[in-house]
Formats: sequence, structure tokens, C-alpha cells
Amino acid sequence: MFTRLVLIFAFAFICGVASFAQQAGTGAKVSFVTSKDGTRIAVECTGRGPSLLIVHGGSGDRRRWQPLMPLFAAGFKVCAMDRRGHGGSERGGDYSLQREFEDVVAVVNTLPGPVSVLGHSIGGVCAFEAAFMTKKISPLVLYEPPLQDLDHTEPANRMEKLIQAGNREDAVTLFMREVVMLTPSEIEAMRSRPTWADRVKSIDVQIREIRSLSKYRFDPNRARKLRTPTLLLKGSKTASPQLGQAIRSLMETLPNRTLAVFEGEEHNAMDTIPQKFADTVTKFLKARN
Repeated sequence: MFTRLVLIFAFAFICGVASFAQQAGTGAKVSFVTSKDGTRIAVECTGRGPSLLIVHGGSGDRRRWQPLMPLFAAGFKVCAMDRRGHGGSERGGDYSLQREFEDVVAVVNTLPGPVSVLGHSIGGVCAFEAAFMTKKISPLVLYEPPLQDLDHTEPANRMEKLIQAGNREDAVTLFMREVVMLTPSEIEAMRSRPTWADRVKSIDVQIREIRSLSKYRFDPNRARKLRTPTLLLKGSKTASPQLGQAIRSLMETLPNRTLAVFEGEEHNAMDTIPQKFADTVTKFLKARN
């Protein structure tokens, strides 16, 4: 009887580990980094080679990038972090964008050698600002960071009311339609992806990020001092004028920048053309590593 119980518990344990491994990504290892304010940040790493850190955008978490991890792992030790309040990372105390920047620096400082950092959307803002805080970041890849975004306080207020009423999915849709400005077809495509449930689950965290980002101010004179080699990515069909303006401002100010445009794509090219996306980033990074 005792032996049978041991076997049952062992089987359950193995199944649990297998399930976790599947969630974390095949062959990947999840660990935690303690940020400056004590918040624990989850990081998933796989592969071997020069270090590459991916910082995800607004809703969702690091699992958004799992389809691309094997594509990068062929040439890099690629790590994807959960921004605070997302995925496996703690929410932390009083929120500010500055603490998000510190989170990126904390993760970068645990990785060997110079660290390439790829940031998408608000994750691009975090990556951009982190590059001023440590000399370990090089090169830098920024995919449509909202550096000069509108004040979205009013949509955030409406999102908050929808969440309080239990309409979390409607809040996600509002965010994508009015803040990110995705087209209806792109929103529908995102609904069909496995990460949609995670976006709905974490949408309340997005409120504080929207409010903080509305107070952020891009400084062109400061940008001119950042000599880190930087690849700027944009979709030719991205609707948001502010995202386009941010890319133009970075092109005008960064002294060492390159632009790549994904024709026919919007704000989520990593989902729609993963191989081309990974190839574009890899080619840039390999030329500078």
C-alpha cells in the first residue's frame, strides 16, 4: 500500500513538473531576479551564445514570445522577462515607470557580457531608458515604443469601469482599439491566439501603466547622447500616428540607428511573421556582436 502511494505521488509530481515545463517553454529555464525595490521579476532563458533579453509590451507577458524563443536560441542565450505585475513577476509596491526601467537593468546585470535588449511597445520605452542606466546594454532593438504618446487617461478611466463591471475582455478590446490603435482585423487575429486569455487576465495592470506613460516625456537632446547601436522596427500599416512619430524622432536624434520596416504589418509582426521578424533582428545583432 505504501509503495503504491509513493508511486501515485511520484507520478503526480512528474506530471506537475512536465506541465510547468510546457508553460515555461521547452528546454527553457525560469528564474527570478530581485529588482532594486525588492520586487521579484520572472525571467525565462534558453539557448547558448551572446545574451539577448526580450521585454514584452502592454498586456500579456513573456509567453507572448515563446514561438520566437527557438528561433533566437540558435544563436543566442535568449531570455524573456515578465514585466512587474505580469506573468510570474510580482506587482511590486508603488508603481512608476522608473521602477520598470530598474527591472530591466536588474535582469541585464545578471546576464553575462554585453546584453542585446529587444523591447516592444511600452517594453521598448523600458529598454530605451534602461540603456541610459547601464553600459551593459548593446545593441538595442526598439519595436514601436510609445515615446511620444497621447494622454490616454480618459480611455484608462473607461477601461477601469469596464473591469469593475466584470467586462475585462471589453477593456482589452478598448485598449487595443483606442490606445494601441490596432485595426479590427488585427484585434480579431489576437483574439484567436493562445495569449488572449493572459491579456484579459492582466488587463487591470495596464491601467497604471497607461497613467504613468501619459506623464512620460521624450527628451531629444538626451537621446542624441545615446551612442548604443539601435535597430528601430516599425510596421508599414501601424495606424497610431504617435508610434510613427516616435520612430521618426528616434531616427532624427539617435546617432547610431538603423530602420527596418515590416511591409504590410502593424504593431504585432512577431506574431504574424515570426521567422522574418527573428531573421531581421538576428542579422542586426550578429553584425554587432
